[in-house]
Amino acid sequence: MTSPTSHTGGGTDWLAPCPFRFDDQPISALVIAGRPQTSTTFLTLALRRAIARHVSIAALATIALSAGCGATDAPPATARAESPNAAGRIDGPTPPREVVIAAPSARYVVDSVTAGGSVTGTITAPALQPADPVSTGRDSATCGAAIPDESVIRQGSGLGGAVVWLDDIRRGKGLPLERRLELEVDRCRLVPRVQGAVVGSAVNVLAHVAFRQHLHFLAGGEEGPRASVLLGLDEQVIPTNLPFAKPGLVVVKDADHSWPTAYLAVFDHPYFAVTAPNGSFTIDGVPAGHYTLKVWHERAKMVQQPVDVSAGATSTATITLQPR
Repeated sequence: MTSPTSHTGGGTDWLAPCPFRFDDQPISALVIAGRPQTSTTFLTLALRRAIARHVSIAALATIALSAGCGATDAPPATARAESPNAAGRIDGPTPPREVVIAAPSARYVVDSVTAGGSVTGTITAPALQPADPVSTGRDSATCGAAIPDESVIRQGSGLGGAVVWLDDIRRGKGLPLERRLELEVDRCRLVPRVQGAVVGSAVNVLAHVAFRQHLHFLAGGEEGPRASVLLGLDEQVIPTNLPFAKPGLVVVKDADHSWPTAYLAVFDHPYFAVTAPNGSFTIDGVPAGHYTLKVWHERAKMVQQPVDVSAGATSTATITLQPR
């Protein structure tokens, strides 16, 4: 069987191992849009995720091995991943102006870390309160009457979903081997809401709800989206590595609805963490030295403070965030 590619202005129904073309511009993205033959009522969430992981391995391998293919007469896709055209524009939400994770000052160098130290602590924000639920309007039959605010996650006094990292650290332990994330459409929301990753990663966008979304992956200070994913009405697994080309805080927004939101914090080093619901975090294997610890949360003012790490020792930081 010949592996199909997308044609101009469209995609494929099942697998496109070659670069897409939109408006006659090549796009390095791979799309898988699966249509199960049986009702999704009997397809458990665990099984869906298992299938997604299995599919993504082959999908990402195909991305790496594909050297170039010709156009085919494949039918238009019901789901696709895409990047901006030559003009750098795709209709949708505007990228944020704020650059949270800046471009690194130099290339990160992997080095042996003996007797590395660690930074641990708790992030709190007692003044932050959940916002009001958002009405779903015409989508209430699928999504319910309203979507609760999930930007503020608390357990005790701690704040979950905050990104903590050592800013511009340029030498240290190797990057993690696991570089595959999942972003799921669950009850018309995007979950998990906040994830951290390294450059070169990929995300599986999983959809199994009759809810159309046009997701845009937007980074601060950039003119257009790093990628866009169109979700239709079928069971779908759409992997894309485009949002992870370089460091940055990538916000995922839907062009058609106001409430679906997720964040991907992309770094070129492994010294970052996303706080647990109780606000705790740990960054380990840190070479001894003086660093700047930064903390970001979508509803709070960003904070930075100096931290000294000693060989084999643990430095503790307790940080309170203030509302924007």
